[in-house]
Amino acid sequence: MCWPDTPPGEVATQPCPSYVNGFQPWENATRRCMEDGTWYFNFDLNTTWTNMSLCLSEFIEENLENGAEFVQSHMGRIVLMYSLGYGISLASLGLSLFIMLYFKRLHCPRNYIHLNLFVSFILRAAISFMKEKLLVAGLGFPSDVEPDEFDENKFIFKNGSTHWQCKLFFTCFNYILGANYMWILAEGVYLQLLISRAVFSEKSSVKWYMLFGWLSPITFVIPWVIVRALEEDVYCWNTHPTVGYFWIMRGPIVLSILINFFFFLNIIRVLFTKLNAVNSPEARRFRYRKLARSTLVLIPLFGVHYMVFLVLPTNVNPTAELVQLYFEMFFNSTQGFFVAVLYCFVNGEVRNEIRKKWYRFRLTHLNHVASSKTNHSTTFASFLPRTNDSGRRGSRLHESGENHLSGREGKGKGKGSRGKLLRDNNSEVNSHPESATMLLPLKYTASGAVKENGVTDCVETEEFSSNDILEQPEEYHENNTRW
Repeated sequence: MCWPDTPPGEVATQPCPSYVNGFQPWENATRRCMEDGTWYFNFDLNTTWTNMSLCLSEFIEENLENGAEFVQSHMGRIVLMYSLGYGISLASLGLSLFIMLYFKRLHCPRNYIHLNLFVSFILRAAISFMKEKLLVAGLGFPSDVEPDEFDENKFIFKNGSTHWQCKLFFTCFNYILGANYMWILAEGVYLQLLISRAVFSEKSSVKWYMLFGWLSPITFVIPWVIVRALEEDVYCWNTHPTVGYFWIMRGPIVLSILINFFFFLNIIRVLFTKLNAVNSPEARRFRYRKLARSTLVLIPLFGVHYMVFLVLPTNVNPTAELVQLYFEMFFNSTQGFFVAVLYCFVNGEVRNEIRKKWYRFRLTHLNHVASSKTNHSTTFASFLPRTNDSGRRGSRLHESGENHLSGREGKGKGKGSRGKLLRDNNSEVNSHPESATMLLPLKYTASGAVKENGVTDCVETEEFSSNDILEQPEEYHENNTRW
């Protein structure tokens, strides 16, 4: 409200503002001019004060108090909801950031823009958690407030201190919030240029996106800090008594929302035009389904829900205000999660890189296991004769007397050939049957011989004991003492 010049010691009067919901414009608000020519200063609020008690009737004031209590009764659920939302967003964004940085093939200018958007959402979620955990009743740090002596559930702001810590915190909070909106706008600009220009040089443009996303918030945060420090240095700068000062911060954010909404409508128009250009019956059948799916994808990316909350009136009635608060806090807290899902988890490039990495891991693991088994199995093979002469001598193991290494029943031609049925699946063994006993690693147990080569297990049904070896000719034992 703008007040006219008033002589010292008198009270200025003007009608109550009609733009405030619940105010009665036929009543008057008053403001006292002190003897020294300054407006009355309320030291509890640390600002000048206007008496607007007549602007609210008893009925309206009672309804507002009841509405405030009604909304306050749901604040616990709302805080829990957006805390979970920010937690899910923080975890998914952190994982997306790790994936994008880990895979070298994903390091391209387009994904650099996405990475900065992820970082802005991570910072927003982190500082929102800090605001919820560090501040007392959303007013300030414990050193800035104290309990009300008349009501322990309420807190009052301490006087006689600069409170620079909480003011710095809310300055950082507003900067991160502005940077997040600017990076959402940067994504919108990128998509808009991508569909409107046939040739788009990403390398020459990424640096401008970086400068815009992180430096543009400074252009309105610093003026806001200067105005608050000089003109409205009250509390922790988390209240906005003067609406005009608040719009120094709110104006650029609202402008970015409007520009992004325009980009959203234009991209939907382009998609609809391209879908209409396809004349196949199948394309016409699924045209609206594809358009609806694209629209749902673009809504969280462009922050279209901000546009809905921007035009909704406030303080209409407690129920409407509560519904709006639920929806707004839900979308604000989970937007980072949806961005991570759309830009990372369902992205084709990212999924291909993860799939290839998983295949490489499995192949490496299987090769390692196969190599370790091969090294283990060569222990027994090293004890067998390696020369052709020794091989011929070793073959007597299969040809002497009763064969104790039997193959499958019915497959051999008599007892003398049953031992030769024990074959490896490798080409070397198949091409040289006589060397089967030398190449095939066996583990001799009381129940038989088991082949261990990582491919198949061959178990002999007949018993193979130390007596079988002792029955071999003397010549065999002399040349195979280690066995």
